[in-house]
Amino acid sequence: MVPYTPTLRPGIGLAMTSLSEVRMKLCLNSTTVPHRLAFHQLMLVGEGTGDFTIDSVRYPCRAGSLLWIRPNQVIQFAVASDMEARLVMFTETFPLRLRAHMEMLDDVLRPCHWQLCDDDLDTFGRVLDLMQEEFERPDQGLGEDILKHLLAVTLLHIDQMCRGHDRDPARSDTPSGENGELFVRFRRELEGSYRTTRLVEDYAAALNCTPRTLSRACRIVAGTSTKDLIDARVALEAKRLLVHTDLPVGTIARQLGFTEVTNFGKFFARRVNMTPGTFRRGVDPQN
Repeated sequence: MVPYTPTLRPGIGLAMTSLSEVRMKLCLNSTTVPHRLAFHQLMLVGEGTGDFTIDSVRYPCRAGSLLWIRPNQVIQFAVASDMEARLVMFTETFPLRLRAHMEMLDDVLRPCHWQLCDDDLDTFGRVLDLMQEEFERPDQGLGEDILKHLLAVTLLHIDQMCRGHDRDPARSDTPSGENGELFVRFRRELEGSYRTTRLVEDYAAALNCTPRTLSRACRIVAGTSTKDLIDARVALEAKRLLVHTDLPVGTIARQLGFTEVTNFGKFFARRVNMTPGTFRRGVDPQN
């Protein structure tokens, strides 16, 4: 796990740098092997090309590519020496609390890569410019508050781009009201309980609602079933552990709540279309 250890303004939970500066500070091997960050990282590619792999999904990147790497995601990248990008790093506790639907934006099951069009790129770049200026300015007492608000503007722009690019009528990218609040509570509960239960009824009981009510909220907000979201989170963690650790498959199965390794193997094959062993050996599920 790579900790949050900025050298400039280390007393606050936000830092800004560039890919070239990271290259100078870290050995090449530390970025080309799978690793995890203990903080959020936004990356906006300015020039050059490269492949970034986030939770076993490969994203070809070029100028205008925007990535959001969340804490604990397994990442690996191979970029050309001429690739440059702007980086915004922030801790989980630094952002301002925003509306309920914004709490979904850092959900590990949400998109983490976008290719910005010219208008979005210009707008997003101007917001980053303002944040960069404030980050480099000597703090006169309100610097941290200003950076928190500028980060909020940055995240709201990402939210707006998400809603603009997602035209799926089966889902709502702006959960609000009872369904939105229930869904956000469910996602929090899922993060804390996916290792111990995959039963919809257990999550409904923990949230003091009926399985049907929870299912309706998931359908309205995410366009899929509660069970599918639970299984997707378990499969995601299984892939992370297979890539990032040397734990035996049986140990991973037990950590994720499976009493029989064969049941875990069947579950994984159904979700990922290959066995855990094949996945660990590095076969790309996208090919």
